[in-house]
Amino acid sequence: MISKKLKKIIDLDKHHLYQNYGDRQEVCFVKGEGSLLYDQDGRQYIDLFAGIAVQNLGHGNKAVLKALHSQLDKIVHTSNHYYNIEQIEAARLLSQLSFPGKTLFVNSGTEANEAAIKLARRYGLSTSDKRYEIVTFQSSFHGRTLGSMTATGQSKIHSGFGPLPGGFRYLPYNDIKAFKKAVDKSKRTAAVMLELVQGEGGIIPAEHGFVAEIFDICTRNGILTIVDEVQTGIGRTGKPFAYQNYGILPDVITLAKGLGGGIPVGAIHTKSFLTDYFGKGVHGSTFGGNHLAAASAHAVLKEISRPALLNNAQKISSLIFDELARIKDRTGLIKEIRGMGLLIGASVKTDGANIVKKALESGLVINCTAGDVIRFAPALNIAPSLVKKGLAIFEKILTQEEQ
Repeated sequence: MISKKLKKIIDLDKHHLYQNYGDRQEVCFVKGEGSLLYDQDGRQYIDLFAGIAVQNLGHGNKAVLKALHSQLDKIVHTSNHYYNIEQIEAARLLSQLSFPGKTLFVNSGTEANEAAIKLARRYGLSTSDKRYEIVTFQSSFHGRTLGSMTATGQSKIHSGFGPLPGGFRYLPYNDIKAFKKAVDKSKRTAAVMLELVQGEGGIIPAEHGFVAEIFDICTRNGILTIVDEVQTGIGRTGKPFAYQNYGILPDVITLAKGLGGGIPVGAIHTKSFLTDYFGKGVHGSTFGGNHLAAASAHAVLKEISRPALLNNAQKISSLIFDELARIKDRTGLIKEIRGMGLLIGASVKTDGANIVKKALESGLVINCTAGDVIRFAPALNIAPSLVKKGLAIFEKILTQEEQ
């Protein structure tokens, strides 16, 4: 039974807003502290979702708030017609945490991937007028704009938006034979775009051998490697970036979600030679990396550089995997547990959306992706006690489902 206050909010939402987000969960969060959320009626929730892996430092992180308050008192926006010291500071730290290179700031993950797609096309066509194809993978997700949506290897995302741009090829994930066959016979391939953990596809990690061979083939053939770190970056996998778990060095990484601590900001970070393909006037953004967004990104990157934070993320990851394995054995309703770091999925033998709804009713915020995969993506600094309390709620719901 929803409260009168919530009913009024829902009615106003339906009156004023597009209803494109499907059946929203029946809650309106109005306050957050760390890994706790509070709704319109003051009820408390344990947050194991972090706003789709955005609030990597939790809600109301002091370092981020301090940076935002300080920047608000100085300047928020001037545009990219002018120099921006906050962008420079964030980009410099990003190079230190990843690899030496250059950064271009945008506003979101889909825009970062659009920029990467354009950069790959520009690079490929500089070598041959037939070299424009970008290889992506089935069940991938790269965004909702027309280009990044087309890069996404899911027909349900494409449906109703044709004709889609050409120049993309979708291959089976974790199938190196299919990749070799496709790329060896094609002189059109300019780049490969890869998620190292497919988030919207069901929390599926890339196999190490698969990734290693892709990078070897791309290096030998002059094919750009683009790693989509929009969801896996900024400490989410226990390292600053997911690619660092694989012993590889991409040409391009795309970033957003956790980069701004909740402030919309995205980026592409590339090897320096690629700046030659984005000359004056080739690409840009009015708001991308404005003073406020860049200051927030810099504050987040400073926090991510602290070993204690990533150590906690790794410990919490082990705790969640262990607890989920125990729940799997006790309830019999979990089919598989998979993921990396603090991007973890538990595929269930029951209605995943119903589990999420019941969890919310019990004070737990989780998410379902790919139909039956419960996604856990808490803040990197969450306390073990809060994780155990949240997973106890999850176990209780599964136990009730079993009965």
